[in-house]
Amino acid sequence: MKRFKWAAAGVILAGAIAMALVFIPAAIESSSSSGLFAYVRASTKGPLPACHEDGSDCGPANIVWHYIYVANLQPVGSGSGTTRATLPNSYVVNSVTMNIFVNGAPYTDFDATFTPAPSAFVRSWAGHWPTTVTCQPGAPPDPCNEIHSPAVIPGENTSVLYTGWNHGDAEPNGTYVFRFTIHGTLNGNPIDLTADSAPIQMTG
Repeated sequence: MKRFKWAAAGVILAGAIAMALVFIPAAIESSSSSGLFAYVRASTKGPLPACHEDGSDCGPANIVWHYIYVANLQPVGSGSGTTRATLPNSYVVNSVTMNIFVNGAPYTDFDATFTPAPSAFVRSWAGHWPTTVTCQPGAPPDPCNEIHSPAVIPGENTSVLYTGWNHGDAEPNGTYVFRFTIHGTLNGNPIDLTADSAPIQMTG
């Protein structure tokens, strides 16, 4: 996987956030029999013109941000838990895998699995997750630096990760769909949720 793809997306983050985001609903939603739903919203409907592969001339017009959501319809449990991840009926997120399709065919060059802190990949995206930080019990000294897995607690509809993609001029043009698979657990039981982005056109 080319490292600059993720670095380039991070470089133009400030410009993308400065724009007024127009969220595009996902074309496909995913659910499980456990009261969990996943879907994707995009910052633009496109099309995205290409910019240089090194990211030197990439700007907000060349990027799409995908916000991957999980809705947890589980009932609120009776226990309190010490973190979001230990609350009963919380969906604990371990990683998110991204697969890309161009004109319906797999485009595997940039398939990736993203992980949250403390072993974040991409490292510059550690803050893209709703990670929980807690304190050691007892009196200070600070800092409070115990990092726990992202979790969607019962009744929440939460973006578990947002990812950026800029269209490089060496990549194929066409209709792109981004498939995100969220790997997590519910009360210790593994559950994967998959949701596709709305199709977006990439141009030269």
